[in-house]
Amino acid sequence: MTADLRGAPPAGARGELAAPSASRTSRWRRLPGLLVVSLTLVGVGASFLVASIVAPDAVDRITGGIKVAAAQQLREILAPGQLPEIRLGGEGGMRELDRCDGTFTEMTSYRIDGVPPLFAAHNNCGGDVILGWEIGQRVTVEGSDIVYEVVEERHTPKWSNIEELVGMSGEFMVQTCFYGENRMRFLALAPADPVSVDGQGSSG
Repeated sequence: MTADLRGAPPAGARGELAAPSASRTSRWRRLPGLLVVSLTLVGVGASFLVASIVAPDAVDRITGGIKVAAAQQLREILAPGQLPEIRLGGEGGMRELDRCDGTFTEMTSYRIDGVPPLFAAHNNCGGDVILGWEIGQRVTVEGSDIVYEVVEERHTPKWSNIEELVGMSGEFMVQTCFYGENRMRFLALAPADPVSVDGQGSSG
């Protein structure tokens, strides 16, 4: 009787199943978790899509608030202690305002007695920088060495009568719209007290 030198048949040749490899097993174990994460992301995206259709103002208000807060945090990280700066552009009306060139346009339609010169910018064109300011905030204007301070604030519905701004103080005003709201924000700026600026430094 001779010995069988052919060796044992490979697994599966006799109806046996080969054991799955460890890497394949771990991949299968991760699939439920990945599926949950994927479905969650799809659900969040779908929720934002539906919300942007059903309640666009609410979404605009939330995302706008996040954008303003993030911009403030980024400025504090990249330029700590540096005052925010704005650019004042030329005069004009809605056509000049809609150019969205990063400047605040002096609105000629607001030139009435008792109202300081008004410079406006759309919130999504750089105007939203003023949404994070409060009374006492110090700022600079590009091309000027003067430090200005926010001295007064008013809110009005969009397309309100200009007369609602009569009596505003300051050397000039800046204006933009709140995100997702029927409100405009007007801030009056005046040169800051030199003693206060030198003695206390800049404020956020």
